[in-house]
Amino acid sequence: MNKSPLFSVLIANYNNGRFLQEAIDSVLGQTFPDWEVIIVDDASTDDSPSIYEKYASDGRFRIYRNEKNSGCGFTKRKCIELAEGELCGFLDSDDALMPNALEVMVGAHAEHPECSLIYSTCYRYSGDKDADMPIWDFIGPIPEASDFLIFRKRLVSHFVSFKKAYYNRTVGIDRTLLCAEDRDLYYKLEEVGKLLHLPVPLYYYRVNNVNSVSIGTEEKDIRAHHYSVCAELNAICRRMGGPLYKRNKKAYLEYMRVLLKVYYHSTLYRRSAFMRYCWFYLRGYAFSPHACSHLLKIVRGV
Repeated sequence: MNKSPLFSVLIANYNNGRFLQEAIDSVLGQTFPDWEVIIVDDASTDDSPSIYEKYASDGRFRIYRNEKNSGCGFTKRKCIELAEGELCGFLDSDDALMPNALEVMVGAHAEHPECSLIYSTCYRYSGDKDADMPIWDFIGPIPEASDFLIFRKRLVSHFVSFKKAYYNRTVGIDRTLLCAEDRDLYYKLEEVGKLLHLPVPLYYYRVNNVNSVSIGTEEKDIRAHHYSVCAELNAICRRMGGPLYKRNKKAYLEYMRVLLKVYYHSTLYRRSAFMRYCWFYLRGYAFSPHACSHLLKIVRGV
C-alpha cells in the first residue's frame, strides 16, 4: 500500500435519512484525511435526497441511486464495485465512526499485509454519546486453529475494514441476500486471507432503529437467521467442494458437524423441510453462482 492509501467509506442507505447526517459527520470528523464516501441509495422514499444535495459538489462524495429497491446484498456489492480505495469499510447509515477509526485501520493494514479483513469492536449506541454505552463484548478474536465459520463463541463485526485487492479474489457479496450480507462478505474474505481483531471500540452501533433490517422484531430475527443460513451454506459448499476437502478431511467433517448441529435445531422449518433445504442447496450450488435465489424458491414451496 502507499503511505497514505485512499480509504473508501461505503454507505448503503434505505430510509435512514434521520440518522444519515450523523453518519456523514462522523466521516468528516476523521483524523485520517485521505478518504472518499460512496453512498448507494436503495430507492429510499424518505428525506434522504435532501441530505445528499449538501454534498453534491464535494468531490470526496459519490452518490448513486438504485432504480428500484434491491436489498442489502445488491446495494452493498454495488458500493464495493464503485469504490476506488485500496481499503474499504462499511458504515451503516444509522451508525457512526469514532474519530480515529480510519487512522487506526489504515495503520493496522499497513502492519498486516497478510490480512484480508481487520475488525474492531463497537459501542452499543442508542443515540446519546454522553450516556454510558456498553461495549459489545461478544465481538472478539477467532483462534488460529479455527475460523469464523465454525467458531461460535465470538463474532466478527463493526468496525470492519478490508483490502479491496483481497475482495477482488472472491466472487463478491451475493447480490440475492436481503440480510446477512456482512457474514457472506466475512466468510469469503476469510477464504483468501487472514482475519485480525483489534480490541478497541471504533464504531457506534445503533440498537434502537425501528427501520433496521435485522433487529427489533421476531419477524426480523427469523429473516436474519434465514439469510445467515444461506450465507453459511454458501461457505460450507465452497469449502467442501474446493481444496479443503482434498487436503483436510478433518476440517470437512467439522463443517458438516456444525451444519447439522446448528440447523437441525432451527426453529425456522420442520425437520423434513430442513432436509429438503440442505439437500437441494448442496446439489444445486455447483450449477449457479447465485444459488440463494434457487434456495428461496425451494423454501417458499415448502
